[in-house]
Amino acid sequence: LVGLEIIATFAAEDGAVRMPTELVSPRLSVEEQYCLFVEKLALLETCQHFFIQHKLIAWLNLPPAISDLLLLDSELFSRAARFPFLELAINENYPGLNQGKNNETLANLAMHFPLMLANFGAGEASTKAIFDGLFKRVMLDKNFIQQRAEMISFEPFMHAIVAQISSSCESLMIAGIDTEAMFARAAPLGFSAFQGGLWPSVPVSQLIKLVQR
Repeated sequence: LVGLEIIATFAAEDGAVRMPTELVSPRLSVEEQYCLFVEKLALLETCQHFFIQHKLIAWLNLPPAISDLLLLDSELFSRAARFPFLELAINENYPGLNQGKNNETLANLAMHFPLMLANFGAGEASTKAIFDGLFKRVMLDKNFIQQRAEMISFEPFMHAIVAQISSSCESLMIAGIDTEAMFARAAPLGFSAFQGGLWPSVPVSQLIKLVQR
């Protein structure tokens, strides 16, 4: 176990309908995104000893609308910076990502926080920000992986990505690993960590089970 992504699920008041964050986030106002980010930080605070004790990373998605606020709001900055195990996850649709280190906000974020590119291969960005060294870790997009897995060129294509990207980040990871068969195919390819349905999400109350397996 390398680390855990802090996620949220939105539910109706009666609990009958649940929706993942990625479906709801685009509809949230900046204020709502701010509140959600703060709530995730508060959740992280309740279980920080677990991450420290087991030397795990916590990945927290940083919406573009919160980036400038994080750098300008000293209280929010301090709350995030207090966790030495926290890494901020950024998606390919981050505005100006293709500018790499010439994107002032992104460059400043990388100076203060470890960053992870959370969905490399989604098709919305070039490799410039990666080659500029802005990301400590890079995660290959799950949809990209699952589409490529259907092709006979999957293995050599993945080897090529590993060879191209590995020297520009500390860790190259792969998402979309939902079956044992897919894990068996991905395991020899040189990735440092795996994410997918084989390791389903758990509530905070069950975190300890993750290190007992």
